[in-house]
Amino acid sequence: MAVTSGRASRLRDLSLFSAPGGLTFAKHVRLHAEEKLRYFEEVASLPEDLREMRIDPRYIDAMRRRWVTLYFGEIASAQYMGTAARSVPLGMHEFITACVCQQIDELHHSEMDRDILVKIGLGPAEWTAIYEDSASKKVFDHLLAIEDPFEIAVKGGLFLESASAVVAFPALIRIAEAHGDHMTAANHRTRLTDEPRHMALGVAMLRALVADDPANIALVQRWQDEFTPLLRGLLDASREMTGLPNGGFSADGMWRAMVEHHTKNAVKYGLRPTLQS
Repeated sequence: MAVTSGRASRLRDLSLFSAPGGLTFAKHVRLHAEEKLRYFEEVASLPEDLREMRIDPRYIDAMRRRWVTLYFGEIASAQYMGTAARSVPLGMHEFITACVCQQIDELHHSEMDRDILVKIGLGPAEWTAIYEDSASKKVFDHLLAIEDPFEIAVKGGLFLESASAVVAFPALIRIAEAHGDHMTAANHRTRLTDEPRHMALGVAMLRALVADDPANIALVQRWQDEFTPLLRGLLDASREMTGLPNGGFSADGMWRAMVEHHTKNAVKYGLRPTLQS
């Protein structure tokens, strides 16, 4: 049976897709449990003031928009991966499994982020207002509007999660630790154990599409060209971070790193780079 979204892509030979790393639900539960137990132990070892985010108010003010965007982005990711899972035939069990396992990851991430928002004194009305005013919202609105499961996997995994895993979160860990925010650093460390799986799903989907029909590389190129420019909006979530009391953040530097990573990925997978610094 051919998979067609009725929108853009199709996979004629379902056997060409394999879950990255031999992922199964049982394997995911084991990996997830091992890492999250380590994470909970790390958090429990922190002094109470750090767990409760009783840290420099200037730092909290500078980071507020970033934390809000993280929270809503994780919720959106859980939603659009649900769309991907339900939009393929039952025969694509490995794809469905990878999507549902990613939903589990995203929901845990969202709970970590929501916990931070509560601890710094933000309520739902405030964090919703901040998100509605953020250019980052366009990135996730774009993904939420897609119905094609393969387009979701490639855009959300290869293009978005890849940039987050390789560029954004390692930098955010360094910034958090430099400002004594060991709670956020712990959150990002455990998040980074999940992101490579999400990125690998996008890569596996691209490879299956191209193996099925080499002409699909043009389709993936179109997806990249229309989506990756939106990533610039993610820096909007960090605009107040330029005023961090101990410094350490440059929006231009972050964008250059994202473009460099994007360019390497594009060349690696046979695409023409879209972004320029």
